[in-house]
Amino acid sequence: MKKLGKMLLEALKSLFKKPATSEYPLKRRSIHNSIAGMISFEQPKCIGCNMCVRNCPSSAIKITKIEDKVFSCELSLANCIFCSQCVLSCPKNALHTTDNFELAQIDKIKLTVKLEELAPKTESVAPIKQQEIQTAKNNEIDAAAAASNSGEKNS
Repeated sequence: MKKLGKMLLEALKSLFKKPATSEYPLKRRSIHNSIAGMISFEQPKCIGCNMCVRNCPSSAIKITKIEDKVFSCELSLANCIFCSQCVLSCPKNALHTTDNFELAQIDKIKLTVKLEELAPKTESVAPIKQQEIQTAKNNEIDAAAAASNSGEKNS
């Protein structure tokens, strides 16, 4: 009977306490910047030196030549231990860590990923950036011209 009273008292106390666990899929916590998640690959920077392949302790990364000075990077998520050794050893900084750590898969085939296919396409963004830069320069020129005109009127 003593044990039942202690359990009931503990159950009543826990009703008014804040939950000890988080509602993970619904409420995500911020991730610390030292967490190493999925590796990203910048294909134009890769020179095919295979330093990342040599330094990978789990043999999870593979670099293959597509054509002259163009290389493909394949990562086996089943083997990768997310140590970021490949990122540290890349002399051209073609590999980077991301904060994507939710990589569980049901299908084993999906655990081998071609990293260049996951990279954001920058070719379509570049003309927009150039246009924004040109617009900003034109605005600066217009502002400078307006300021010089107001300076001439004052004198």
